Amino acid sequence: MSTIDKVKETLSKINYACMATVNQDGSPHNSPLVFLYDENFEYIYWGSHPDALHSQNVLRTGQTYFAAYDAIGGGPGVYIQAEQAAIVSEVELDEALRVHNHFRSKLGKKSIEKAYYAVDMPQKMWKAKVVTVWTNDFERDANGRLQKDFKIKIELNELQEMWQ
Repeated sequence: MSTIDKVKETLSKINYACMATVNQDGSPHNSPLVFLYDENFEYIYWGSHPDALHSQNVLRTGQTYFAAYDAIGGGPGVYIQAEQAAIVSEVELDEALRVHNHFRSKLGKKSIEKAYYAVDMPQKMWKAKVVTVWTNDFERDANGRLQKDFKIKIELNELQEMWQ
C-alpha cells in the first residue's frame, strides 16, 4: 500500500484529532477535538468557545498543528501544520456547517443548525488553512524492533487529489 493510501485510510477511520497551540508564555497546549475537514483537504474545521485557551491561542497566533491517528487500529499518524486559523465569517458559515454536518451524519448524529453558531451564541465555528502534511514511517531491525521513526512529507496536491 502506498504512503498516500495509508494516509487516506487513516483519515477515513478517525473522528478525533489533537490540536496543538502555543500559550502566551511559549508553553505548549494540546486539545482533543472532532476532526473535520473539507473534501479538498484545504481547511480543517472545529467548533469551540472563543474563551477556551486553545481558542485564545489561535486568535493570538493564527496557527495550529494537528495530530490525527487511529489509536485502536494503528496505522500511520497524520500531522498537519495549519495557519490563518480564525472564527469563520458569516459568509463562510454555510460551507463550514456543510462540512461539519457531513461528519455528523457519518456518526449518525443530527445536523447542527446555523443558529447554533450565530453571532450572539457562545459556540463559534473555526477553520484553519492546511499548509503542510506529514505522515510517519518506521525502520525496524531483523527482529522487528523499532530502530528509527521518521516523517514523510505529503504533497498537498497528492492529498487533495486522493478524494477526487
